[in-house]
Amino acid sequence: MKIGIYFDTSENHGGVHHHNINIVDIFNEYLSDKFEIIYIVQNKEVAKILEKKNCKTIKLKKNFLLKVEKFLFKFNFIRELYNKLSITNSFEKFLKKNRFDLIYFNTPYEMSTLITETNFIIYLLSMQHKTLNFFPEYKGAHHNLDLRDHIISRASNYAFKILVGANKDKNLLNQFYNTEMNKIVVQPYTFTLPYIFEKNKNYDYEKTFTNLSVPNKKIFLYPAQFWAHKNHRYIIDIALDFKKNNITDVVFVFCGFDKGNLNYIKKQIDNNNVAEYFKIFNYLTDFELISLYLKCFIVIMPSYVGHTVIPMYEAFYFKKNIFFTKNLADEILIEFLTEIDINNPESVRINYLDILQNPKNNMIKLDNAKNYFNKFLTKKILADSFIKIFNEYKYIKERWKD
Repeated sequence: MKIGIYFDTSENHGGVHHHNINIVDIFNEYLSDKFEIIYIVQNKEVAKILEKKNCKTIKLKKNFLLKVEKFLFKFNFIRELYNKLSITNSFEKFLKKNRFDLIYFNTPYEMSTLITETNFIIYLLSMQHKTLNFFPEYKGAHHNLDLRDHIISRASNYAFKILVGANKDKNLLNQFYNTEMNKIVVQPYTFTLPYIFEKNKNYDYEKTFTNLSVPNKKIFLYPAQFWAHKNHRYIIDIALDFKKNNITDVVFVFCGFDKGNLNYIKKQIDNNNVAEYFKIFNYLTDFELISLYLKCFIVIMPSYVGHTVIPMYEAFYFKKNIFFTKNLADEILIEFLTEIDINNPESVRINYLDILQNPKNNMIKLDNAKNYFNKFLTKKILADSFIKIFNEYKYIKERWKD
């Protein structure tokens, strides 16, 4: 069976890109001998990354017609007009020309809305744009609500399977889009750092960490892009609370691309006179970020969005405390987290001091989180889920086609 994997992310997409890269590694290791897998790419840099991994790639040329059709196909009457006149859009022509049996979109790409005949599977991200639609990032050109709804609605109606990262997202997808529950598969986000570390344990992480010049204090690491919904502002409130209570042995480390909120955060740090509590990086290499995971005391995630996130699983692997927004995570994960009240910065101080005072209980939690990682989040387990989905489609396809 010939499967096309549409791949169009880069490093500045953050966690989504790392999720995509690890999917490539999983497919290479566990699926390449079972299916014919070809990656559909549109830019040279992505093609180079995949070619280095010995992946088969095929170039989809960017052209004006493709851009126009992505816009036109938002309107049902245009879609119906194409259908009545037996016109095939340019993306569908490309897929048919290359004789793909199935297409997999590893993120909610707008390109998926052009598919009319070829069957496809899609991985959707958080559904919380429906409940938290006031954040500015949901009003921009690339993340606006109408476009998200268009992509998800089309997927709900026409995808063979829809993958989501959490049970809560599965329920929201059913609630807001009336998606058939049997069509939705909960598939954890994948990650790269644990596997890079496993292959490079002899790397000099100590030297890399030293070169970052992070103050010699207990590190609260927040690896997140600077979106408004990531709630970096809350951590400034924590710093103020720590300062008020004479807790000075802590540094908050931010790292991630600016998505419009970085200058505001820097300004608030200065206005509140808590600069001594912060170290900010725009972008870090994988080895630099691993060195921070190895050295940090807590991974803190006060985001409004994301029932599961990649840093959560990375914290499980590296056996680090993770402070996570209260009532946000899936129920099955709560026992491995320390929930924090993002409406009350004192919540972090209370939980931080509790960990310091009860190290044995804390270690039990960290051990349990690592055991969960080993039991449910290995490459083999994630690969088996994809194999099951692809084989299910292959079996059904054979009802009408070799």
